[in-house]
Amino acid sequence: MNAAARPALALILAASPAPALDLSEAERTALGAELRAYLLEHPEIITQALQGAEAKRQAAHAADDIALLQAHAPALFHAGGDWTGGAENGDLTLVSFVDYRDPASARAWAAARDLVAQDPALRWIVKEAPAPDAPDAMRAARFAQAVLRMAGPRAHAQAQAALFAAPDAAPETLAGIAAELGLDAAPLARRMSDPAITAKLDQTRRLMQALDLQAAPAQVLDRAMVRGDVPAVALARIVAALRRKK
Repeated sequence: MNAAARPALALILAASPAPALDLSEAERTALGAELRAYLLEHPEIITQALQGAEAKRQAAHAADDIALLQAHAPALFHAGGDWTGGAENGDLTLVSFVDYRDPASARAWAAARDLVAQDPALRWIVKEAPAPDAPDAMRAARFAQAVLRMAGPRAHAQAQAALFAAPDAAPETLAGIAAELGLDAAPLARRMSDPAITAKLDQTRRLMQALDLQAAPAQVLDRAMVRGDVPAVALARIVAALRRKK
């Protein structure tokens, strides 16, 4: 095989998983040796092929995410029982799924808070998404929901920061946070067992499963999902990109 023919043949083979070449066994062996030799001389072809395959995979994954977001938009952006801040009529909505006992969630929440503080046109929703098998995380989420329902969004915003900063979510710790918020701990503790709060947390867990979000943290926008924690600057770039596409 001459050198000029090698790239063309390599491209043909890459484009077709099973080319119908009528070759003898000896010719196939020789062809395989030629291809191996060519790839050893030009390893960048493998890199380019892998990059192309990864780009296609990422594009398909993004398309799947957008389809999921569109299918579950009402539960994401307009469900009752969620804390909402930022711009009431913002042009974009950021939804943060958080677990108050998870360090990565604390970083993700702080990144979202910083971005919203800098972006006057961004609406922000916080959804409690505790690990279901973590009693401390469940108590913290129930406490936050109880604060929202009994004292409103301003107190809930303060509770978010306090819960992330707390060393644990033991009953005495939650009572201390309630005192800092100027709230009576006993009614809050009773409200934490409200079936409506249980239903809300179950609803959020089902939503995460439907969106293929394995666990908090996650940041969701109108046409983008970010699994895990990313810094505020990365979130800002995603927001800017979404606005350019509008």
